[in-house]
Amino acid sequence: MKAEVMSLNEAEFGGRILKIRRRLYCTAYSILWNEADCLDAMQEAAARAWMHRGRLRNEDFFETWFTRILINECRALLRKRKGEIALTEDIAAARQDIPADIDLQRALMRLKPKYRLPLILHYQDGYSLKEAGQILGLREALVKSRLHQARQELKRLLGGDEYEA
Repeated sequence: MKAEVMSLNEAEFGGRILKIRRRLYCTAYSILWNEADCLDAMQEAAARAWMHRGRLRNEDFFETWFTRILINECRALLRKRKGEIALTEDIAAARQDIPADIDLQRALMRLKPKYRLPLILHYQDGYSLKEAGQILGLREALVKSRLHQARQELKRLLGGDEYEA
């Protein structure tokens, strides 16, 4: 399979990324909360993935592999801006990729990334627990535990049972 991935031309490689661009954007936005930074992270992740495409062992895991690269790029951007998370409510309200409920959006923003990321990957992007674990480099049981903790924290932040899944 490794040879097949290396043989992808730029158009095929780009096509694979285009197919998953909405999921990628949502994942980046859940970490960065800034549209410009999301686009920068996605572009840098695409460049890194292209350069290191030979490291992908199985073509079937392209999306998981690329999402992991994107998350690493997002974290690098956060480190560069020293953890300051900026959210422009005008951009947030205009995006249909993020929750329309401003209370839920603010509660998600207050979650630690270790809880927010599994929530976004599983519930919004539709990854299975196993896939989310592969992306985050965690065991499936830990992803499940973090999802539970995240739901409990969201419930606390939102003040009740109204948002319970």
